[in-house]
Order: sequence, then C-alpha cells, then structure tokens
Amino acid sequence: MSQTANEHHQNGSSRPAPGAVLTPEALFHTGLVVENLESAMKSLSELAGYHWTTVMELQVTARTPHGRQHAAQRFVLSVEEPRLELVEAIPGTVWVSDGSNGAHHVGYWAEDERIEEISAALVDLGLDVEASNDFEADGKLTWVYHRGLGGIRVELLNTLMKPSMDAWIAGTDPTEVQRDAPIS
Repeated sequence: MSQTANEHHQNGSSRPAPGAVLTPEALFHTGLVVENLESAMKSLSELAGYHWTTVMELQVTARTPHGRQHAAQRFVLSVEEPRLELVEAIPGTVWVSDGSNGAHHVGYWAEDERIEEISAALVDLGLDVEASNDFEADGKLTWVYHRGLGGIRVELLNTLMKPSMDAWIAGTDPTEVQRDAPIS
C-alpha cells in the first residue's frame, strides 16, 4: 500500500516505500527525445534557463529483443538540476518519439554490483527489457531500458559511468570523456 505525501511528512520518513526497487535519490535525469537537438537546446534555454553540456556523439549498439541495433547517437545533459537529457531522434531505434509519449525515460543510477539484480526486479514488476548496451561485447551491463509506466521507460545507468558523466557535466570534452570511460 502506498503512503500519501501527508503520511510521509507526518512520519518524517525519507525512506522509499517498502519493497521499492528504486529510490528518488537515485534519479539522475529525465530523458526527452527531440527531432532537432540544437533547436531543443535553444528553446529550453530560452524557456527555462537551462545550460547544456557539449554535444556527446557516440556510436552505440543496442541489444533489443529483435537483435542488435547500431546507430550514431547525439545527446546532451542539462548542467542544472533537476537534470534533463535531450536525445536526438534516431528513426528505427528505441530513440524515437511519436509526439504523444511526453518523457522518453527516467534514468536511475544503479550500483555496478546490483544493476542486474535491479533490472531483474523491474522485469518482475512488469517492466520488460526493451534495450541495453551490448554487454557481451562490452563486458558489463552499463545501461538498460525497461518499458512500462504507460509508455515511459526506466533507464538504469551503471554507477561506473558516474565519474565520466560528472566530468562531462563539469565541462570536459566529450572525446576525453569517452576515452576515460570505464567501459568502452
């Protein structure tokens, strides 16, 4: 049974609900898929005062139930919190929006030694795996998308990536971030 906000405050509790798989403190970002990255950055800067990291450009391989997808990906993170991630749409991949689904995903940090366990718990809760990094080739599960919550995805990000992400947010060149990342 979930706790109301009023009950939460009366109890002085900052713990997650009993049995919760994720915690509010582990929320890293909300991801939005956009048609034009630069245009969306400009619009959100003018509208809400956001500042952005430099554009990260990666060649990604996503494992899906239908096989591997290879794509060139472009994305940025807001410097300010609550953090937004803008991902440029890639037709034919998991990174698309039909314009009706609002947020594309919410990204949560997961400790390296627990990411697979948390991912399995999300599956048990009815959030099927939609895509992940090519963990067989990469040697580790570094990110995984689960689909549920009325279409919104839950992304788990391995905390091994946190130092690289923090450096990028602080202004480090994306090429250096990719080179220094713990997982290639």
